[in-house]
Amino acid sequence: MARIDPVSANPAAPPEGFGVAELADLLQGRMSGLEADFREAGETLASAIGIIDGMAEGVATIRQSLSPETAGVAVTRLRDVAYRLITLPVIQTRRAVEVETLTGRTRELRELLSEVGTILKLLGIYGMNIKIASSGEAAFFNFVVGMDEKLASGRLELRHIERQLNQFGQVVNDVQGADRLLATECARAGATVPAELTGNANALQDHVQSVMRMTDEVAGIMRTVQGEVARILGAIQIGDSVRQRTEHVITILRRTVPGQTGEAALPDVVVAHMARLVAAQLDAMADDFGREIGAIVTSLERLGPLAEHLRNLLGSHGGDDGQLLVRLENDIAKLGAVTDKLCDADVHLAELTVFVSRTLAELTEGLGRIRNIAVNVQDISTNTQLLCRRHGVLGRAVAVIAKEVAPCASRLDQLSLAVGRLIGVLAAIDLVQDGLAEGARGTRGALNDALVVVRAACESSDLALAKGGGDAHRILASLESTASDLSEQGAFADMLASAAHGLSLYADHLAPTTGATDRTVEEQAALADMLTWAAGLYTMACERVIHADFLPPEMAALVPPVVAAVAFDDDDDDGLF
Repeated sequence: MARIDPVSANPAAPPEGFGVAELADLLQGRMSGLEADFREAGETLASAIGIIDGMAEGVATIRQSLSPETAGVAVTRLRDVAYRLITLPVIQTRRAVEVETLTGRTRELRELLSEVGTILKLLGIYGMNIKIASSGEAAFFNFVVGMDEKLASGRLELRHIERQLNQFGQVVNDVQGADRLLATECARAGATVPAELTGNANALQDHVQSVMRMTDEVAGIMRTVQGEVARILGAIQIGDSVRQRTEHVITILRRTVPGQTGEAALPDVVVAHMARLVAAQLDAMADDFGREIGAIVTSLERLGPLAEHLRNLLGSHGGDDGQLLVRLENDIAKLGAVTDKLCDADVHLAELTVFVSRTLAELTEGLGRIRNIAVNVQDISTNTQLLCRRHGVLGRAVAVIAKEVAPCASRLDQLSLAVGRLIGVLAAIDLVQDGLAEGARGTRGALNDALVVVRAACESSDLALAKGGGDAHRILASLESTASDLSEQGAFADMLASAAHGLSLYADHLAPTTGATDRTVEEQAALADMLTWAAGLYTMACERVIHADFLPPEMAALVPPVVAAVAFDDDDDDGLF
């Protein structure tokens, strides 16, 4: 880049138009490179915003795959099953006590019901004896027939309850057998394996939570970088602003050079005035451009450490989730047989629980029917004694038998109360042990299913983090490249200032500063035409402010006040129009 030499720009007797055309060509050539650099910087920053958007989607994928609703549930499932296996001996001990209590109370219930059956058989024998003792008397015969029907109904009820108790005994045996097999498998696997599984699951959950915290920090940095890059992307509009203003300056310079536009040469006074105007525009451009480029480069350099930290966060994530997953897989393999037996035990216990509940409900209903049997037998005893009184000698023979029926009725009433108490004891037994409800939903394969979910979540998050690390590296490289490119553009502000200084010297040599009264009518007219024409080129408010300072008094009175352009800021527009 050639610098303007004040000596060559202000010779003792310069030829007409010396230095101005060269300066216009120099600015024109420099502008093409400036425009290309700013366009490339804008595209690079816009691409960086796109990359950050993609990284945000990757972070969202990580958070979704490792959310409490997915990997969190699976890890919790691993820990819960492991905890249940650790507490299994206590659960089995409690269950054995409850099942033994249940078995003992059921045995007592069988004995009570057996005694009820014995009484019903005895009453049947009494009925037959009544028939014999009454010598076939119709009244007694019909009475015994009714009595046999009630006793038969009672016997049917007892057989139904006995069948239920037989099924109950089979289910209890299944539960006890499943528990024995489960205890054997637990002993074979060893007591430390469930504890190791719990520790590995806890470590994996800590790792998942650590990754979630890291993604929170990454998301915060990305939002900061994205906002700053977007602000800088808006700020580099200074390049377009300076490009337009430079084009206007070049157009004015070429107009002042004789022979460039085919028009008549301008008076030296007019050329000098326009040179001073252009110098003022160049000085303002140099100040604006240097200030804004410095601020933009400073912002880019400030973003560098943030992008580097972002890259380190994502790139340093190696994690030990791979090793944890391997250890979990080994632990699950060791516990495969245990969980299968645990599932079998859960199924049998669930069946027992359902059966006990159903049996208790039916026993409660059966208790009412047993009490009805006792009432019926009491009625039989009373009615038999009434019949005996109505039939004289025959009745006295039957009365001997009727006296034996009354104690049976009292005993049945006592038995019904005892059965009721046993049913209450059975209902109070808690067979729903800790973890049963969870286990009944499928312990078999639960560990493997949870591991599949966690593995998929970790793999997807690793891929997203690896891609995010590469994206962060690209962002850092683009920011560093953009900062370097824009830093080099700072020399353009020096060039503008140097050009302004050269033009000022050229104007002073061509025509020393004179007042409006020193110009001829022709010079004033030519100057008015040039200033009016130049004013039509401007697209920036700041250009008009500077232009207004160079208007002669007679023109300034006719031009409305110009509102000064505000200092460039990313929250404002670029001062266009």
